[in-house]
Amino acid sequence: MSQGTQTGPVVKIETGAPTAEYRKASRAGYVVLAGALAFMVIAGIAALAGAGAVALTSAGVFVALLVVALLLHFEGVRQRLRPDSRQPRESTRKGPRT
Repeated sequence: MSQGTQTGPVVKIETGAPTAEYRKASRAGYVVLAGALAFMVIAGIAALAGAGAVALTSAGVFVALLVVALLLHFEGVRQRLRPDSRQPRESTRKGPRT
């Protein structure tokens, strides 16, 4: 016995199309993630070559860039899920204000 037939994620009605802020944060997140992956590759090659100091430094930069990339990604998601400010909200209060 199924409670409902809805299978996908629920999208809020007031959520509009992706904004410029979402696209900018998403693009910046991908750029930083690419840089982080490059540092991870450098760290791996340095570790295999026996350069421990270079490997540890590159691994530290990788972690820092990974954190920044995740922050930018989730900021973009937050911007996307934010209610669209171009559409006026209907007041839930009925009657005159007192």
